[in-house]
Parts: sequence; C-alpha cells; structure tokens
Amino acid sequence: MPFSAFTRRSARPRRANARTRPFARPSRLIAASLVLAAAATGCAGASGDRSSPPVRISTPASDLHAATLGTALREPDVTLTGVSGAPVNLKEATKGKLTLVYFGYTHCPDVCPTTMADLAGALRLLTPAQQARIAVVFISTDPWRDTPKVLRSWLASFNSSFIGLTGDYAKIQAAAKSVGIAIEQPKRTGADYEVGHGAEVLPFGTDHLAHVVWTAGVSSRDFAADLTKLLARMPAATAQGGGA
Repeated sequence: MPFSAFTRRSARPRRANARTRPFARPSRLIAASLVLAAAATGCAGASGDRSSPPVRISTPASDLHAATLGTALREPDVTLTGVSGAPVNLKEATKGKLTLVYFGYTHCPDVCPTTMADLAGALRLLTPAQQARIAVVFISTDPWRDTPKVLRSWLASFNSSFIGLTGDYAKIQAAAKSVGIAIEQPKRTGADYEVGHGAEVLPFGTDHLAHVVWTAGVSSRDFAADLTKLLARMPAATAQGGGA
C-alpha cells in the first residue's frame, strides 16, 4: 500500500502547468509504527507550527485496504463555512453517518482530485441505501482561494453530496492538528503558490472515532469494499446530518 505522509504542492497560475513535489513517500506501509504527521517536524510552513501530534499506525488492517491506528482519533468538533456560505458544524452535519474526512485544496494538481474521484467512484459501486449512510467531507487547506462558491463547483464535479468546508485557517489548522494531519499555510514563492497537506482519508463512525486510515493511492473498488465492511460494523443511523 503506498504511503504519503505529507505532500507539498507548488502550483503556478491556472494558465501554466502545475508542478508536484512529494515531501515524503516510503514505498510501502510496513508492520511497524509509522507516523503520519512526522513530516511536519521536518518542514516549516508559513505558520511556523511544527507541533502537530503524530498519528501512529500500528499495522495494516487485516481485512481492509487501510491501516489500523495505534490510538483511535476523535472527529474534530469544528464549525466552518459550508458551500452555501452558512456556518456548518462538522459533527452535527454528519451525525449518524460514516464520515470520511480529507484535507486538501481545489487547485491541487493531482492527489486531491484523484482522491475525490476515487471516493465518488466508490460510492457509485454501493447501493443507494449504503450511500445514504456515508458523508464525504472535504476541508480546504487553502481557504483564501477556496471560497464557498469555488468549493461547491469543484466538489459538484465529483459528487453533489460531498460536503465542502472552508473558512478561518486557524480553525482548519487546529482541526487537522487534532487528528495528526500535517498541513502548511499556503505561501507564494515567485510564480509558485505552494500548499502542503497530508493525503490521508479518515473514516469516523457514529461514535465519532476513527480506528483506521487510508493513505494515498486507494482505488475506488478498494474503497467500496472497505466501506461495505465498515458500514456492516456500524449501527444503522437513527438521525441524518444536515447538508453544507
């Protein structure tokens, strides 16, 4: 399974080609403790925050295309701005659902659109009843450019049910830090606009805990297989979350 603890994207203006520069990418996940956010200690973002707590992976999950977390992570209780421009609380908007959280940005040239496309493809492989029990949440790491309108249009190209959140960067950074996802405040270097962020997808159950994590490179079919198993282990929702 490929493992991408941290990626730094350097994108030129839209009319020029975007460049991708990986920060760290061990060739595969090994059955020893790995640290998702370790790269944050070796790279200072514009914010200068290097204190993201590490997320420790103990071993690949035996029956999933994911890795088991050494300690379960709690879903951030954060309120940001949804694609309608109104405040949206992450936990309230996804209450009763299996919630897949990803931190990224719409101008990303590779891993973000690929991950969203793979998740959208996975949902198409599931039944309507299964789809109704899943919420995909994309939290922008570039809120200066990812306005609600931009986020709505971009996510709709993958799946109109996807929830987009943007807003105050300090809140976004704190939410990412709480689950060990390393992000860096966007910065401009000459003609390049650089955004660093982790490339993991965290699935939070109805107990608001994530016990496993998907790293970059999981296919739609593998996502679908894992989601089917996770849904089977999760009690049916008794309440549906609101949209963003």
